[in-house]
Amino acid sequence: MEIGQVITKVTPDGEKWRLNGEKFYSTGSIFSDWIDVYAQRSDTGGDVIAAVRTRQSGIQQSDDWDGFGQRTTGSGTSRFTDAEVEAENLIDFATRFKYQTAFYQLVLLATLAGIGRAALRDVAHEVRVRKRIYSHGNAQQVSADAQVQQVVGEIAALVYAAEAATVRAAAPAQRAYLARFAGDELKEREANVAAEIESATAQVAVTELIQRATSELFNALGASDIRQGKALDRHWRNARTVSSHNPVIYKARIVGDWKINGNEPPFVWQIGNGPQR
Repeated sequence: MEIGQVITKVTPDGEKWRLNGEKFYSTGSIFSDWIDVYAQRSDTGGDVIAAVRTRQSGIQQSDDWDGFGQRTTGSGTSRFTDAEVEAENLIDFATRFKYQTAFYQLVLLATLAGIGRAALRDVAHEVRVRKRIYSHGNAQQVSADAQVQQVVGEIAALVYAAEAATVRAAAPAQRAYLARFAGDELKEREANVAAEIESATAQVAVTELIQRATSELFNALGASDIRQGKALDRHWRNARTVSSHNPVIYKARIVGDWKINGNEPPFVWQIGNGPQR
């Protein structure tokens, strides 16, 4: 599929609509009763969001996500074959709330902060119960080793900063939500820009903070703690996978362009194949 091309279509069928197409990456859909699908109307070519009931014969969901992280998020492929969509559940994309990308990014930021918190919990526990020590260590118990304590403290600080950035990024999104109903188009646009820029800025920071925290935790432990049974690597794998969404390098550029030139960020983007060479 070339970028900008929408292959998922909705077609009128009496008083209802029929949805046909496929989405490879469908985060959480396997556990959902309803999903919203970006599609194109077959009659007008307009872009829409179709809110679709998943418990129907026209939808096939596959648990085929094979990434090294996010293994339990139900992110597999969804296929739509004449799936039924009620007319009232077909929404003109132009009416969609404009701060949607900032809102979605907040979900990912909260997920990253949660991964960091879980990693901190686990490393503190593993240090607390660890019996084996090194002869060139600094204490008779790992939990009393000043250098190990420092590592755990640094992880705590990284997670703290990530949580603080996430909470700060939520405030402009709330203001954008309120501005949507205030009837002032200029203020709404300014609020949408602020929500997008701050969520992007937080993404750049939180991505680095949590990836570092989930890697650094192994410096407080030993070789026995890299065993698969403990699965402590899942924190880094999950953080790295979440951080691959909405590429962070582009977000950094967008923030820089806004700070330097005042160019507004893109509120909606697509992914697809580039032009054939």
